[in-house]
Amino acid sequence: MKKVAVIGSISMDFVVTTNIIPNQGETVVGEAFQTFFGGKGANQAIALSRSELDVFMLGAVGNDSFGRSLIDNLKNNGINTEMIQTHDNVESGSAHIQIKDGDNRIIIVPSANDLISVEVVQSYREKLEQMDMVVLQNEMPMETIEYLIEFCSERQIAVLYNPAPAKEISERYLDKVTYLTPNEHEALLLFPNQSQEEMLRNYPNKLVITLGDQGAVFFDGEKQITVPAKKVDTVVDTTGAGDTFNGYFVKGILEGLSIEKSLALGNAASAIAIQTKGAQSGIPAYEKVAATV
Repeated sequence: MKKVAVIGSISMDFVVTTNIIPNQGETVVGEAFQTFFGGKGANQAIALSRSELDVFMLGAVGNDSFGRSLIDNLKNNGINTEMIQTHDNVESGSAHIQIKDGDNRIIIVPSANDLISVEVVQSYREKLEQMDMVVLQNEMPMETIEYLIEFCSERQIAVLYNPAPAKEISERYLDKVTYLTPNEHEALLLFPNQSQEEMLRNYPNKLVITLGDQGAVFFDGEKQITVPAKKVDTVVDTTGAGDTFNGYFVKGILEGLSIEKSLALGNAASAIAIQTKGAQSGIPAYEKVAATV
């Protein structure tokens, strides 16, 4: 079984469902409140695990009830948690999410996730060198992301970098990743003053721009290819859609599928995920996804 390490955030999601988004200074009555396990790193790790890959999580939580529950949740999903550190003097990360009509607004409080330092990563170098791919996102310090990209590039370890939430990073690091998967907003921040066509042509078979309900697009060296999203009747919650997509895209790549077919797998998985509330709750098992592709 292929081995994948996910380095990134582990958080609790606090979710309010509402039919009214409050204005500044306004108080409104919500429809429901729920807590879910989340964090982009943890979400992607669970998608990878449910896609039947061997998954190792490197991250940080607080020494609190949330932190213990977050680690237990990862273990229960078949993920190796030996590289997760527990910290006494900081709380576990959290995300505060408003959902209206299936779409979301999110405020992230990194807390322990900000302690995923270069020094911590260096202590796990031998384990990381055993991986077939490393998956990164932006819910941790940027210097750690840059170090990991260099580390993997020097050792020819494949890297998928999902630059979310949007942050600036030097193109010299982007040149060294294997796959780059921003959405349209993140792509504009990474490549200002470039058209989408220019971005894609500059990074053939590397840059994949996700387009929400329109699917995903990449340039194969000769032509631009759009892989359409699967249509769903009812969108319940899009919170974990991108993370599910990235996990299943990696699954396709590591199983030897083309980029186009791997994107179709990612689109199929995310279409299933958005029909259930919670970033991780709706992430489907591989068998269910494969049946729809």
